[in-house]
Amino acid sequence: MSEDAKQTMNQTVIVTGASRGLGAAVARIVGEMGARVVVTARSEDKLAEVVTAIQAAGGAAIAVPGDISDPVVVRAVVDAAITHFGQLDAIVNNAGVLEPITRIAETDAHDWQHNWTINVLAPVMLTQAALPHLRAQKGRVINISSGAAVSAKIGWGAYCTTKAALNMFNSTLALEEPVITALAVRPGMVDTEMQALIRREGDSAMTEQDHAFFVGHHQQGEIPAPAIPGRAIAILALYAPPEWSGEFIRWDDERVETLIS
Repeated sequence: MSEDAKQTMNQTVIVTGASRGLGAAVARIVGEMGARVVVTARSEDKLAEVVTAIQAAGGAAIAVPGDISDPVVVRAVVDAAITHFGQLDAIVNNAGVLEPITRIAETDAHDWQHNWTINVLAPVMLTQAALPHLRAQKGRVINISSGAAVSAKIGWGAYCTTKAALNMFNSTLALEEPVITALAVRPGMVDTEMQALIRREGDSAMTEQDHAFFVGHHQQGEIPAPAIPGRAIAILALYAPPEWSGEFIRWDDERVETLIS
């Protein structure tokens, strides 16, 4: 067994929003690579399917169903990692929502609050709870961000601002916690329920041009499956170099490609 394989088998990774889409892909790939995985999301049945898939591939995984914006669930997820696997090496803050797709003049403040709770506060809480264990392992925090963090879109006010905030959280975390490695990762367009939502409901608030852009890419088969960026994110969760800490990086950055190859 190679040294890299041995290192992977000794790692424990938490993945949020792991019941479907990108989170499920990352969890499966990390597990197939030999790491031990703690998956969490609200859908208990879908989480169980992910755990079964990981175990069938020879990996070790447990599920902690619940809302990751609930502090009780946050603590339960971290405690499960330590109780079952003895250590925690990385977290992938993947859970996120796009809604509300509304223009600022018509939006409901409670909808924005929900978006902020899931997209920003939940990653902050989970990271804070995990920090003592991550410090001990010189571990990694992978925050799933978006190009929307740096490029505003009409109708996406809540999502754009929360992803920008997540990037700043990542930068601050890197400064305050030099022992760990913190990365904000831009996965690009991925064939997930979020993309389907954009196609179904985006025309209500987005510009016609923006909406057509996403619809067109889907019709042309140009939106990659979750496993494609998911593999890169899994590799970063296990092996992201400390000198990259604080960066906002594309999943297909040339430097990431060198880690994969």
